[in-house]
Amino acid sequence: MRDLTEIAGPPELSDGRVRLRPWRAADAAACAAMCDDPDVARFIPVPSPYTLADGEEWVGDAPRKWREDRWAQFAVLDAPGSGPVASCGLKIDAERATGEIGYLVHRDARRRGIASACIRLLTKWAFDDLGLQRLQIRADVRNAASRRTITAAGFRLEGVLRDNDVIRGARVDDALFSLLPGDRLPEGDSGDGGAGGASSGGAGGASGDDAPPDLGWPRLSDGRLVVRPFEPDDAPAVRAACDDPDVAHWIHLLPAPYTPADAEWFVADARHRLLVGDRARLAIEAAVTGELLGSVSLDLFAGRQAGEIGYWVKREARRRGVALAAGRLVIGWAFDDLGVERLELLTYPGNDASQALAARLGFTREALLRGFLAPEPDKSRDGRAVPSTDGSLPPRDDQVQFALLRSAWPPSA
Repeated sequence: MRDLTEIAGPPELSDGRVRLRPWRAADAAACAAMCDDPDVARFIPVPSPYTLADGEEWVGDAPRKWREDRWAQFAVLDAPGSGPVASCGLKIDAERATGEIGYLVHRDARRRGIASACIRLLTKWAFDDLGLQRLQIRADVRNAASRRTITAAGFRLEGVLRDNDVIRGARVDDALFSLLPGDRLPEGDSGDGGAGGASSGGAGGASGDDAPPDLGWPRLSDGRLVVRPFEPDDAPAVRAACDDPDVAHWIHLLPAPYTPADAEWFVADARHRLLVGDRARLAIEAAVTGELLGSVSLDLFAGRQAGEIGYWVKREARRRGVALAAGRLVIGWAFDDLGVERLELLTYPGNDASQALAARLGFTREALLRGFLAPEPDKSRDGRAVPSTDGSLPPRDDQVQFALLRSAWPPSA
């Protein structure tokens, strides 16, 4: 790694369109304008409201940050003679030869590729000129746009840092992304985001062609129910609901008995899969009381523009229309917002309640999938497989498949 004492201050970096340069005293007003934004304050711990004095402090402290903390802060310009339209930074850990990137973009300059350009320029400087061996970016897990920008830039998701930051007095989880010098980078423009990372703070982004599906961090409601991401605090309620023989019998591979550790894993996995973008396993809660009533899920099969719906409802909340209402919310979300063209629902042949629900949601029965699932040794197979003519059970369990097409939604009254 290069000796940083040889570098008096951050250099100017440019790709011919976007230019990164050190902050100047005259930039304070522009800094305040881009940071005094509810979208920025939602995802990073900046003062809110963000005043001119805050901007003056930020730009005035930039030289010290480099000298003492090895934190390179840049103002970002995208046109000759223009003022700063974004902020980005690289915080270096010289002992480990690593760095962390952060960025934010003024509201009026988003969706122009600026965030992506900042990431590319900082990555090239870090690896080619400074000799760093690892880069990382953190983004609030709720910030789907920033996550898409980071992923499209070639950074890989490593995991979720639980309760890693405090935003507006509440602890939040961060998604952690990394890039190593040997990682393959995407070609072309990877999109644009408003902000991301912790070095300069922020949130926002847009996907490239290879970005994961934009599931976001959804919150759906019909006024009576709320469908939302699971939170770590939901684990005890999940455990109480799933430690139920009826739930265990009709859900494949659900542990029985269902332990607190099972519930904690379920919640953590649900949050991770939503972050990755291949599954939305969401909590169903009562809008007024916040009581956890169950779960509804959407698995995506992007290659065929299809998805699969699943659900469970705790014993005390059954026969209250919970699954029906939650199903309608997720179906509308899948068709109207995610561009899904076909939804499937699979259930055991003996699960009359789920089959009746499928019909009420507008699904059409398509097939009996024989031997679709491996049987679970410790669970009864009652209702899980269609007996042969002699009354014996086949070696594997069956599933009934229902389907609903976007063209048939909403169903006619």
